[in-house]
Amino acid sequence: MLTILAFLSQSCQDYGTGDRSSIKTVHISYNIAATQKVDILFVLDNSSSMFSKQRAIAESIQSFKWLLDDKLGKGNYHVAVITTGMQSPECQLCPPDVPNYKSCINESGESGRFQDRLGHNIGTVENPVFEFKTDPSCRIMDSSNIDRCLYDQDMDRGVIFTGTSGCGYERGFAAVKAALSEPLLHTYNEGFLRDEAELIVIVISDEEDCGEVGDVTEGIQNIGANICYYASNGQDPSGASSDPQGLSYHLTPVQDFYDFLLELKGNRFGYVKFAAIVGMDDRDEPSSTRIEFESTAPNAAPKPSCRAEDCSDDHRCNAYPGTRYIQMIEKFRDNGYADSICNSDFDDPIEKIRDFVSCPNTFYLKEKIFDSDLVSIHINGKNIPRYSCGGLSFEQMQACSRPSDKSCTSGQCVETWTYVPPQDMDYKNPEAPGGLIMFFPHYGPCELISEGDIHLDIIYVTE
Repeated sequence: MLTILAFLSQSCQDYGTGDRSSIKTVHISYNIAATQKVDILFVLDNSSSMFSKQRAIAESIQSFKWLLDDKLGKGNYHVAVITTGMQSPECQLCPPDVPNYKSCINESGESGRFQDRLGHNIGTVENPVFEFKTDPSCRIMDSSNIDRCLYDQDMDRGVIFTGTSGCGYERGFAAVKAALSEPLLHTYNEGFLRDEAELIVIVISDEEDCGEVGDVTEGIQNIGANICYYASNGQDPSGASSDPQGLSYHLTPVQDFYDFLLELKGNRFGYVKFAAIVGMDDRDEPSSTRIEFESTAPNAAPKPSCRAEDCSDDHRCNAYPGTRYIQMIEKFRDNGYADSICNSDFDDPIEKIRDFVSCPNTFYLKEKIFDSDLVSIHINGKNIPRYSCGGLSFEQMQACSRPSDKSCTSGQCVETWTYVPPQDMDYKNPEAPGGLIMFFPHYGPCELISEGDIHLDIIYVTE
């Protein structure tokens, strides 16, 4: 789940294995931000189809909160929530005297502003009606207020419930950029972003990103927000490259938003991670997701990419291709994480995001290790032995041969890392067809080095 920077190369070596005189040497490098401080920004779609997804996220978020305190430590994390809504011609402020008005901007102004409205549904699942209690202290959450603000299970209330009146032209990337730029960064959203902290952006949406305000013409009759898919695709279903008003079907490139996020952290790769739970065709292969349409009519609707299980309402059950979010994940490579919003529940995605946020102890391999005795692991240039004497610092690390080895002058001889072949893994992981290298908790990379950058090299041989 970290960035693979290095290479696979062929080398002919004789390891005394009879016919196996020619093997492949695999060299994988990872860059890890060894900071215990993390700033986590949730980007939640609050359009009319999202209530059931917000509910599922709320029910799964408890384990995520426990991880933050347990793994990162109290005081070391910030959490904030924004919506995908940006004020625009068709997304103005919601009328205060019109209940359940759709495709509008709530009283916070949205447009990147951290949400401080704690939502609670007083309606039904089929017809949600939200009441909100505003608490400015919930704009930035940490260990002191996250239980009360993000989601209070006893009260069934929290900023995780952003409502369902939001803008139908969802602009997750633009909202992130607005949230972390002037003037909001040092006014309304002040105090969230820390230079020494890792930044995690987590988008949860059942629609495509619609670029910046002005990228598309809003309010075209019989097209509406479908235009976001035409612009993302570069043409409408009939093949036209511009809309009825003459504006080209084109969105601000994903690369621009990627560059913005990296620049926030001084282009320190590994200090920014991006996760998205969005519409996709295949959760095991998100990049296969494509935008397709119901017909070739110039105003045809996009086809859903997936449908939630045990769900009967098309409006709430269907999710549509989030191709731009998936493109962003591909740019972050192993610092990106994708999952489907059509999961029956969010326990598994939230658990994976929980691990994604924390400093990893496990590293996935694309190819099987031929002989674990031939594995070489280095952290910041220092060899990390398979077995080492416990109780010593990274600088003083001392190798030993096996747990029965009595040569240690400090502590016992313990396993530092181990190789788990794919057949011995608890479950099949498409990201790890070759198995995984797992560090034991007392010798995880971020236990060995608590601050600064970590460069980890794994070199092994495979058939």
